Parts: sequence; C-alpha cells; structure tokens
Amino acid sequence: MDTRYSLLRSGAAALLGSLALTLGGCSTTATTDAQDDPAAIIATPVASWSIDHDAFREMGYRWDWSGFPPLQKNAELAHAQAHHDVIITLGSGATLSVMDARTGKIKWSKQVDRPITSFFEPVRFGETLYVSSETNLYEINLKNGNTIDEDRLGTIVSTAPAIIDNIAVFGTTAGELFGFQMDQDFKLWSYKFDGPIHTKAVELDDEFVAAISDGGDIRTIRAKSAESANIMRIAGGARTDMLTDGVALYIASTDQSAYSFAIEDGFRYWRQRSSAPIMAQPVLHDSIFYVSMDDTGLAAMDAETGEMIWNNADLMGWPIGLLGGNELIVWTGYELISLDNERGDILSRISLPYASGVRTDMFEDGNIYIVTNDGRIAKFSPR
Repeated sequence: MDTRYSLLRSGAAALLGSLALTLGGCSTTATTDAQDDPAAIIATPVASWSIDHDAFREMGYRWDWSGFPPLQKNAELAHAQAHHDVIITLGSGATLSVMDARTGKIKWSKQVDRPITSFFEPVRFGETLYVSSETNLYEINLKNGNTIDEDRLGTIVSTAPAIIDNIAVFGTTAGELFGFQMDQDFKLWSYKFDGPIHTKAVELDDEFVAAISDGGDIRTIRAKSAESANIMRIAGGARTDMLTDGVALYIASTDQSAYSFAIEDGFRYWRQRSSAPIMAQPVLHDSIFYVSMDDTGLAAMDAETGEMIWNNADLMGWPIGLLGGNELIVWTGYELISLDNERGDILSRISLPYASGVRTDMFEDGNIYIVTNDGRIAKFSPR
C-alpha cells in the first residue's frame, strides 16, 4: 500500500489534508535527465540539518540516507510519493524526478512542461506515470522518463485523473466528470454533477469510479460507458480523498460528518457527526477508519459499524503506518508520534521542526520518508 498523503506543518494549512506539498528547496544533486537541458536544473548548496538519531531509534527506526530531488531555480517541491521501489517528486517548476528508494540516487529527472505550468499529483499505474496539468495529460515511462504520449484534454480540469484501463476520469469546476480515452485521444463521455468537482474520483473496482461534487452530489459511474449505478446525497463536498475497501465508500465531508456508503446499492452504513468541517485526510486500514475531528481529536472507528474504538482528544493528525503490529505512527504536521493502536495512548514523540511532510511506502512496517523545508528527503527504515 502506498501512502501519498501530503502533511503540512502547522496552523489551518495542516488540517487541509491536501495532497500537495508547498516546500521551499534547492538541490545539491545534478540531473540525470538525458532528454532535456541539464542546465535548467539547479544544483545549489543547502544548509545543514541534524537528525535526532536517538529519538528515531527509540521509536523503532534507523536513518538510511538523505537525497535531494532536482528543482528549477526558486522552485518548490509540490508533490512527493513513496513507493516500494522509487520516490516520485514533482517541483513547482514542472520538474519531475524519480529517486531510487534503496539508495536515494536520482534515476532520472526531466522538465515536463514550461516552468510556469502547475500540475496535479502524479498517478502511478504499473510502470507508467500519468501527470496532468489543467489542460494536458502526459504519459511517462517510469523506468527511464521517456514521454510515451501527450494528450490535450480540450477543457480545464480541476482534479488529477483516476485511471481505469485506458480511461482517465477527470473532474472540472463546471461540475463535469468526464472519461478520456487515452489510446485514441478523445473525450469518451461526460456526466454532469450539481456543482464544481475538486476531489479526485476514486476507483472502486476495475469498472466503476465514484465522484463527489462540492454540493454533496455523489455518484458511482462505469468508467467505459458513463452508466450511473448509484446516486447518494449529503450536504457538502470533500476536501480530502474518498476511500474504499471494495465494499464501502468512505467520505470525510465539509458538511461536518464522516460517512460510509455501500458501493453495491448506495445504502448509508453510518454517519459520524462533527462540530466542524472535516479537513484532515482520513486513513483506512485493516477495517479501521482513522479520522481527525474537532470533537474527538484523532479517532479510530470500526469501518463496518462506525463505532468508536478509541480517540485521543489532544491529538490531530494522520496515521502513516503501523509498526510492529501495535504502534500507530502519526504525523501531526510538526511531530511524529507513536501511539498504542489499541487505546490511542502516546508512547513516544519526535519533534520535526525542519519537516514539511512525511511519506511511507507501506502501511505495515514500511519505510518512512521525511521531507524537509529545504526540499531534501530522508529515509528511515524499521530497525
């Protein structure tokens, strides 16, 4: 399981649960890109920073390496993903890079488009990266960085694509969900929602996606034909990714509630109310739904029934992994905290004043990657 949640440092921004990082940075690693102008990638010395190795050892991790994804001059690290084999980064200057997860070395780096072009988070599908701007979709070979295809979408999109087979599903601010057939480069279908779509559609299985509008219009749609299966309605949209276990669809909504709906018929399994919009990205693992809400703090809920297993009212954050079977590792935006996963009690904590995000390549006993303010990435593996 790849965890790609962007976890920002402090204040209201830390609660948005956005998938984008906003990190200032510059690189000390030269580009390995053989396709574009190497001079476009900047290599500038960065200030030193220290790692509290004792604190990480106490939590159960050891430092492996620190690396620097290449960036354009004055650019920031916009997106970072951890996978079992590679780390994928995308800078605000449209610089896409792939790092070797084992060593931290740059495998390749390339300029996808003009530096002023902004991109959504890349989507990995097998050995292909799908990188979308508001107007174009790029298919890029993950192994060598070669551009396989570039498609003009014919409209302005507001989400990253959901990929099912050769169909890319996008949302727009005009309330349109549409399927783009990538092998023939044309819009296959369009479906109208009741309001703007800012949340990426989620793949439910190998046929259907689910999408939600800002107004709370939720629909499950067959990706190849636009056939609508179920229609659900809530009072607001979502600013976080929807989640699924193949049986239910889980939504943390701006209407101050978390929901679970049956994929098969749209039946609402449960609703958990809050006193404020839920803006922190929830996490679903092993039939437990983790979510941070103003009333409860971080809560662990039974995904099937919605019943509260435990909550820690003093903690708001995102679980990023489970260590040793019972230690839940949580990123709060400024601290890495270890909790007892049966009770929610704090076991240990590490202050990370230099960090702007944390990633993991696997939820159970995975490696963790600390992304720092200056754009570097440090890998820590379980001891």
